[in-house]
Amino acid sequence: MNERVMQFRLGMFVIVAGLVLTMLVVWFGESPQLLRDRGFVKVHFAEAPDVFTGVSVRKSGIHVGEVVAVDFDDRPGQPDGVLITLAIEGRYKIREGSIPRLNRSIIGDVSIDLLPGDGEGPLPTGPTPADAPVIEGQTAVDPSKTLATATEVLENAGDILKTIQDAASGLARISKLAGRLEGFLATWEQTGKDISNVSVQAGAFIDDNQATVKSVIAEIEVAVKQLNATLDPDTRDSLKTAIAKLATTAGRVESAVADASPLLKDLGGAVGRQPTTDVGQAARRLNRVVSDLELLTNTLRDERGGLNSSGTIQRLLTQTELYDNANAASVSANQALAQLRGALNAFRDFAEKVARDPGLISRGALGR
Repeated sequence: MNERVMQFRLGMFVIVAGLVLTMLVVWFGESPQLLRDRGFVKVHFAEAPDVFTGVSVRKSGIHVGEVVAVDFDDRPGQPDGVLITLAIEGRYKIREGSIPRLNRSIIGDVSIDLLPGDGEGPLPTGPTPADAPVIEGQTAVDPSKTLATATEVLENAGDILKTIQDAASGLARISKLAGRLEGFLATWEQTGKDISNVSVQAGAFIDDNQATVKSVIAEIEVAVKQLNATLDPDTRDSLKTAIAKLATTAGRVESAVADASPLLKDLGGAVGRQPTTDVGQAARRLNRVVSDLELLTNTLRDERGGLNSSGTIQRLLTQTELYDNANAASVSANQALAQLRGALNAFRDFAEKVARDPGLISRGALGR
């Protein structure tokens, strides 16, 4: 088999495969976009939230097209907004005057519905998106905003009902108070009668004992005069001076108490509180010393309160062997220090000789 036969068979295979693929696309799928008969129209919306390419275009609930482009409306002399290009299937006859309306569901799905038109002819369209005419669209009310408004209205209605309930409760309390008010007025009337009777009785008592009351008042006047005579100018001055000194002393005592307030706070404060005065810090150190002494005495005592003979400190105090061992260690340390001192003296002499004559080192080495 030569090369030309192989090329011919390969070309035939490619042609047959392409025809089969085309037939499968036509039978089992939609025809390519370029082969479909569609008309294009642009719709102006003030805003188009969540609109993107591929959004369905419907008329009376039937899919008649889709969104093929979303752009800002930058036409000169036109209001700002969005231009959405719609591709309408040619097999559907859309009547002139149909208005595209942008709808949103509660869950956020977006679609464009063509409202029925009242024109006689078909809706004007263009063969390409660039030639598409521009028409005005409408935006339906957002269900989420409507739901939010309804929720707010229900909340306001709940507040109104609560206010009405509070008003009814207030009226009920006022009704109860009205009953109590009647009893209060009756009690007040009786109290007025009692006060009137007491006044009458007091007047009768004063009339009956008028001479006695006058004598008592006269005696009070005599006692006041005697008190004024007793308090001569010198006595009054002395009394004023004593009162002034007492006030000064009280002020000093108050100042002293104010100055001692930080100390009292330190002395009466919690254990973990940092003192701010010298006395407070001294008291805190004394508390620490007492605490350390208590820990030491607890360590030295046994369960019966006596000296613990098995402890390290107690054995140091009671056993002489520990002292003997400590003395022997001290003697050995003194001997070692004495030997070390001799070695240090010899090294110091050697260092001084070398410092005076460094040549001694080389001469000593050559002499060996």
